[in-house]
Amino acid sequence: MAAETAKECSNLPDELWEYIIKFLDEDHYTFKSLSIVSKQLLSITNNLRFSIKITQQTIPFIPQIFQRFSNVTSLNLTSTNLNYFSQCNRPNTLLTQISTFPLVLRSLILSNFYKIPKDGFRALSKKMKNLTSLTCSEFFWINKKDIFFIVDCFPLLEELVLKETDCSDYTSARKFDFVLDEDNNFLALPKLRKISLYGYDIDSQFIDYLHSNPRPFRGEE
Repeated sequence: MAAETAKECSNLPDELWEYIIKFLDEDHYTFKSLSIVSKQLLSITNNLRFSIKITQQTIPFIPQIFQRFSNVTSLNLTSTNLNYFSQCNRPNTLLTQISTFPLVLRSLILSNFYKIPKDGFRALSKKMKNLTSLTCSEFFWINKKDIFFIVDCFPLLEELVLKETDCSDYTSARKFDFVLDEDNNFLALPKLRKISLYGYDIDSQFIDYLHSNPRPFRGEE
């Protein structure tokens, strides 16, 4: 009886399986369980995986990851060793490598980096111009010029979140420049709806500038 049921399920078309699996809301563990049932479900779950988290442990397997999950639109890169990761220039190398894959990224989250990986962002911006959400969390060094740079790279951003590291070892060495100049227009983003700056020493002039912007967006300090 069980064999007959399994055979009947295997005859279901991919479209029906996709419709069923979408209700799982991309649950990682459920997808993993389904992927070992049959080659058909492995292929379907691979195609329905839209978000990936890459850590230092999985970096060596990036080509295999993106070959398997070719429809990824949301990427989370997390460093567990800030000093090693930054000193070896891994963020720029990693993002440059990722830019060579035919991905259509909409969301990018970077966590626990030393500073904005400019070379990596440049490489990404040439291939992935449709990025709408960028989060830089637990960064040691971010200032106004970095925001200008981000805007130049990703002009279609709708959400920008910047959060400094709360590691006390780095507090005394940090220096942030958020003082506005007359020619500053970093919010010249046609689709920006939310900007969040957590943990930065921002003066009232900068905050007033955020709130005076004519477009309807949410500003968080």
